[in-house]
Amino acid sequence: MTEPSPQHRCGYVAIVGRPNVGKSTLLNGILGQKISIVSRKPQTTRNRILGLYSRNDAQVVFVDTPGIHEAHTPINRRMVDAAMDALGEVDLVVFMVDVSGGKATPEANELALDALKRRTLPVVLVLNKIDRIPRPKLLPLLSQWSEAGSWETIVPVSAQTGDGVGDLLRELVGRLPESPPFFPKDQLTDVSERFIVSELVREKVFRLTGQEIPYATAVEIEEFEEVEGKDLVRIMARIWVERDSQKAMVIGRGGRKLKEIGTAARHDIERLLGCRVYLQLTVGTKSRWTHDRNLLQRLGNFGEGS
Repeated sequence: MTEPSPQHRCGYVAIVGRPNVGKSTLLNGILGQKISIVSRKPQTTRNRILGLYSRNDAQVVFVDTPGIHEAHTPINRRMVDAAMDALGEVDLVVFMVDVSGGKATPEANELALDALKRRTLPVVLVLNKIDRIPRPKLLPLLSQWSEAGSWETIVPVSAQTGDGVGDLLRELVGRLPESPPFFPKDQLTDVSERFIVSELVREKVFRLTGQEIPYATAVEIEEFEEVEGKDLVRIMARIWVERDSQKAMVIGRGGRKLKEIGTAARHDIERLLGCRVYLQLTVGTKSRWTHDRNLLQRLGNFGEGS
């Protein structure tokens, strides 16, 4: 007699937490493909992005969200709204905390904790970056956090090294409802390649420019063309900033900074598309675009992935 096949499980899982705790690193590691950009600067992720983890018995629809933080500008409010909206449409929440620094306490995460307490959702607490602290320091944190909320379970992980991520996936899949998959099993995300390309360029601006530049930056794809018969994609992208002084810094002396951004972005885009890429970058100025609702919709990419 053959054993009955296990029921397929599928559901939505939001990944939430403060900025820069490793949400996008976790998602990219699970998928084995960069679809959500990362940098050491906080508030890198602006949009809500779906990442699809599929296997024979399950599909987990991860919702990567911007970090929950005090929002004082229109663009920051849009980012926090995207994170909060995600909590209204999921089956399960992964609440991620960075245990490597001084913000690992429940008190430092009060804003995000309050948001979770206003929802009646099951929450899996993930203590991330355990590779950066001695193991004896983890036990007091586990004790402290176990009393800070009503968690389904607590899973220590390192999103960077993959330690504990398999345990996390088992915990998540086991808590999802029985359901057929919502998306084709070979699909990785719900956003377009153009969107990911624009995000990869913006990531390089984050990583390679000074502190003030990234937050005033948007990337608009003006041309995306497959060259027939040449295994080549031609991409024209414009980097928008708010002031001419920022434009000069992104371009750099003799165009060196812009060339560095373009070279780094092209390597990632070629890995994404699996072919050669001709990437041309230009830089433009739109004064106070981060304070303009219409420009936020167009240049901030809030229309896609949010």
